[in-house]
Amino acid sequence: MMKYIIAVRTLLFIAFFVAASSIACASQAPITPASFEVISLQVAPSEVLEGQEITITASVTNTGGMPGNFDEPLMVNGIKASSTVITMQPGATRTLTYVTSKNKSGTYTVSLHNANAKFSVKAMVQRETELKYDNDSSKTALWAGYNGGFLIDFTPSETPFRINKVSICGGIYGVGWEGKTFELYILDSDMKSVLYNESYAIARFPVQSAFPYQPPTWVDFDIPQMNLDGKFYVYLYTSTGEHKGIQVGVDDSVFNDHSQLVQGKPPYLTAITPGNLYPPTIWYADSTKDNWMIRVVGTSLVPAD
Repeated sequence: MMKYIIAVRTLLFIAFFVAASSIACASQAPITPASFEVISLQVAPSEVLEGQEITITASVTNTGGMPGNFDEPLMVNGIKASSTVITMQPGATRTLTYVTSKNKSGTYTVSLHNANAKFSVKAMVQRETELKYDNDSSKTALWAGYNGGFLIDFTPSETPFRINKVSICGGIYGVGWEGKTFELYILDSDMKSVLYNESYAIARFPVQSAFPYQPPTWVDFDIPQMNLDGKFYVYLYTSTGEHKGIQVGVDDSVFNDHSQLVQGKPPYLTAITPGNLYPPTIWYADSTKDNWMIRVVGTSLVPAD
């Protein structure tokens, strides 16, 4: 009788264990493998010029139940542009950043896994620009004094700006200038760093009569290709006395905020007050009226119309 009772209890225990195990297995959900979703794909800026960089930012989430590697390539117009491999835990979100550029205009589609975005590239063309502050009408011509010269600054509206030539409205007046030279400088924004310097025979300028007065004329100086990214100075160092050499045309049609009289050579330039060089009662002793007739012609890359 005792053996029978033990046998029954053993069978009941086995049955209970099997039933409990079955219930536990049935209640446990299967573990899914790693699965990825790009929840955000952004391009900034969405419109650029040829050669300019864009930044692509993507947010990727592992929506699966196991760790895994996200190794999908970034595609631009169906062509692989970049590839990154990252390991992500279940439920994790990571941010990926890519940088690219295109040298051809058009609309481009960016694709990463399940997400797409677009950006456009505008064509660039070269445009010639003349930088000036005068109206092409010389009111008079002035000399810069001993050890002096004419300094003027320019800031191109589009950069990089490539200088092609400098034009100066000037002339030779008086006597005693034969055999002399002058120097033309292009200085960086600090007014000290020399970007270009060339010495010329003073005879590059035409001889003009002071009595009766003949107005100065335009003379061009070709400049080797030079790209500038901002403000720069043109300095004509004449170092000649009154009625003994180069004088430069002056325009007073606009308020002067760019032209200066200076003494010395770079990097040691000292500003001169016109009233200390010219008779103080004459209009051009007022520096706000003295715009040197010096111009710069160059080219810059601009968006095509």
